[in-house]
Amino acid sequence: MRNLSPVARDSSWDVLAAQELDRDSWQRLLRHEIPAVVIRGFATPEECNRLVERAQVIGFQSYEKVVPPIDRIGVTVFEHNGSDVSGYFEKAKGFQALQGEIFAQSFSPVERLMSRLRQALGVPVQVAADPKHGTYCAGLIRRIENGTLLHIDFAPAEQPEWWVAQVQSQLAWNLYLELDPVSPGKTYVYDRAWTSADETLKVPGTYGYQRSVVEGAKKYTLKPTKGDVYIFNTRNFHEVDPSGGRRTTVTSAIGTLPDGRIVLWS
Repeated sequence: MRNLSPVARDSSWDVLAAQELDRDSWQRLLRHEIPAVVIRGFATPEECNRLVERAQVIGFQSYEKVVPPIDRIGVTVFEHNGSDVSGYFEKAKGFQALQGEIFAQSFSPVERLMSRLRQALGVPVQVAADPKHGTYCAGLIRRIENGTLLHIDFAPAEQPEWWVAQVQSQLAWNLYLELDPVSPGKTYVYDRAWTSADETLKVPGTYGYQRSVVEGAKKYTLKPTKGDVYIFNTRNFHEVDPSGGRRTTVTSAIGTLPDGRIVLWS
């Protein structure tokens, strides 16, 4: 299932700004011509607040062996890298019920996003499902308040044994539920897509990469705004600044399949 086709190294963003979601901007994002697309006003402040309130009642747990710490409600393939596929799906079954309880407090960001993508792009959109193991999780509730290392998220490279490794492009969407108004924790996305040669620049014992990997690359600064959704290529190197307070999102991966379908997973 490996899909490690190289990205053209002479590809370059035309603009350093997010474009409103439509069929054209989506294709430009996949072709690495723009850094991000945005869906403004995806959720109201009241909807965001209700989701945060319920998530706080249930409580967050930290990613395993991740520094700086990242908190989440949900299950991630990242924490089951390697051959622990069945372990992920066992946990996924329990989280799906918990997720439904949280979303019942307000609305389902996952269902709303899939609907918006279907309307804008005219293609099937669904939560990823492994024919052998079952349905993936999609819609992690997460707090990144201490920042991240410079990294990528790309299943063909990181989870080659998994069903989602067949995706051609991998992106992420983030709905921002709660932000510090002064220091919201900016995201930096670089006009530099991962290739297998970059593994020599990975920092041992971490998920991060040496800063030399993005030397000279254009940088897009995503300043999150409450209630909006931003989507960007996670094969591109990216990182998040520490925030001045709580920074709560709903997020998942988005993958494009060879048959044109779009799938979501966490």
